[in-house]
Amino acid sequence: MSDFGLNLAELASEKDRLSVGENNGYMDNFAKLPDGNGIIIVRFLPPARKGTFGREKNPFYLTTRVHRINGRSYHCPKEFDGKWWKLGKCPICDYYNDLWTKSKRASADEAAAMQQEARQIKPVERYYYNVLVRQQLNSKTSEVEKNVGPKILSLGKTLHAYILRAILGDEALQEKALGDVTHFQTGRDFKLVKVMRQSGKDSFPNYSDSKFLDPSPLGEPQQIEKWCAGLHDLVVLRKLLPYEELHRQVRIHLGHEKDEDTGFDPNEFTDEDTPVAVVTTPTVTTPTIVSIPAIAKAVSTPGQVEQEEIVVGKSESLADDDFLSELNKIGIQS
Repeated sequence: MSDFGLNLAELASEKDRLSVGENNGYMDNFAKLPDGNGIIIVRFLPPARKGTFGREKNPFYLTTRVHRINGRSYHCPKEFDGKWWKLGKCPICDYYNDLWTKSKRASADEAAAMQQEARQIKPVERYYYNVLVRQQLNSKTSEVEKNVGPKILSLGKTLHAYILRAILGDEALQEKALGDVTHFQTGRDFKLVKVMRQSGKDSFPNYSDSKFLDPSPLGEPQQIEKWCAGLHDLVVLRKLLPYEELHRQVRIHLGHEKDEDTGFDPNEFTDEDTPVAVVTTPTVTTPTIVSIPAIAKAVSTPGQVEQEEIVVGKSESLADDDFLSELNKIGIQS
């Protein structure tokens, strides 16, 4: 009978392997949103002090756009001009726009297929903040931890717009400005409420019940000093890959080139040689830190997200858990 039964030590080792993972240390820098319906309460922290990270001025948040292609995510090299994302050159955006343009002239079935492909690679806006997580469950010890951080909170456009509208106020909606929600004494915690909603066969997260709470102190002076000294450098999260690499990803997506990460070469299954376009490499500009008023104006103005009409909720589909699980594989490699 002694030969029967489970080897608990062996199972424990496998459990640790699965829970830790290759890149767990990097992912620990991020605030984890609920997998499904749930709540997380955070406190937005102020920008890092002047001179921190060797920078004259550090942002309250960092804005970027991310493409999902070939199972990975890449930062879009286009820069924000205060109103649109149109400065610079991005081959994934070029292909995205080409699909939408051609879909307007195609048959109904062809147009639907082209637009579906375009949606899969479209640029999705992401915003990174430094936050303190007021309370979280430690998955390893099952203990409730308080005031964890600083952590990086990654949000989509909908929540970002709500946060800026709450800070700055909105006369049209008769909403008074809350002001500096990061203030050490009179700031406010933010209750992020995530509810999964169904749309046909798809589901997407809805955050409409999220809100800022009543004013409260951030913490004790010693705690505040420690948290402010441990802020993450948000600017370095947006690492731009060379144009040639993004161009190569489009070719891989189209089946014209081998994906070195998977080793799969589609050309092995065809006798046709597809001509390769000659591409010149434009200069990629450095990340732009945009002021709060500039972004607030942009997110409240209906605009051209390339050629696609955004479906409410759908633009958040790459957000949060799926997005965070891929950060280390992409242009945000750590």
